[in-house]
Amino acid sequence: MSNLVRSAAKQRICDAALEHFVCYGYDGASLQQIAEMVGIRKASIYAHFTNKDALFLTLVEDAIAAANQFVDRCFAKQQNFPGQFYCDALKQHYQQALHFRFLLRTAYVPPQHLTQNISTLYSKHLTRCEQHISLALSQHSASLDVTYLSQAYLGVIDSLHIELLYAGTADFDKRLDAMWRLFATALH
Repeated sequence: MSNLVRSAAKQRICDAALEHFVCYGYDGASLQQIAEMVGIRKASIYAHFTNKDALFLTLVEDAIAAANQFVDRCFAKQQNFPGQFYCDALKQHYQQALHFRFLLRTAYVPPQHLTQNISTLYSKHLTRCEQHISLALSQHSASLDVTYLSQAYLGVIDSLHIELLYAGTADFDKRLDAMWRLFATALH
């Protein structure tokens, strides 16, 4: 996902590590098991990453880049209400995109010693979301309080992310419907 071109070996490590971190989290993840998944020795990982933290943060950066691309695509689509397509697409994206599941888990429950790094990266992603919704709201109506509604929209997104992360997709549609009704009412 990064702008830099990676070697095939480094990409295989990243792919295996992403899957492993999603399953086991940071604390439960093992570089030895990641190496076994790739079919290399653990020492070979160190040719590409200085340590577990460096590998993990690379995956966070990749996940942020993928999330930014997803947000950009969603807001580029025609919508009845500002930000609706993104909200409607979240559940399916969560089910299909390993990067997104990793990002939510990492952003909301980061490894304690990496909290500041991850918070900084995730805040940039939220700023991107806020910029998209602010632009969409200003195009929707000149009379809206864009700053206020943009923050409310981020609250909707937080709520939906938490629902996906902790409850899965079972009650997502009910949460989406309730949150969207509140937000749509505020737009009128």
